[in-house]
Amino acid sequence: MVPVVLASAVLFALVVMIAIEVLRLRAAARRPKVRHRHPRRQELLEDRIRDAFDGPRAQFGEIFVNYMVWRRETETRLELFAGEPWLRLNEFTRCLVVRHLWRALDALVQGSVVIVDQPSQQWSKKIDAAFDDGGVDPWGPRPTFESGRL
Repeated sequence: MVPVVLASAVLFALVVMIAIEVLRLRAAARRPKVRHRHPRRQELLEDRIRDAFDGPRAQFGEIFVNYMVWRRETETRLELFAGEPWLRLNEFTRCLVVRHLWRALDALVQGSVVIVDQPSQQWSKKIDAAFDDGGVDPWGPRPTFESGRL
């Protein structure tokens, strides 16, 4: 008698587990699937930002061997591949170059902009606000006289 009751309890538990799993799978099938867009390369932006490299290239040589602009939803990302002259620059100069390129790209697109290079460095609006150089961009437009400051 006990083995029959035990066997029926195990069989009942197995049927309940299968029913729960079937209901869970049906509920998952009904949920809309969220698709994450893959980053898309933005060759038009690459062409438009090409002029921003002229100033640093004239001063320091070919510091970047290649670059690509990628866009995913609201983020635009400029990926820089550095050459050997880049490694000879000090950290402050590298920050000035990256900030100059970030400003050029930020002027073209809306949303956040991240620039990644080697050695790894990122630039965004938050980092730009904290960078204390008086807003000088050596390769950008000339500073104007405002409120007694250059």
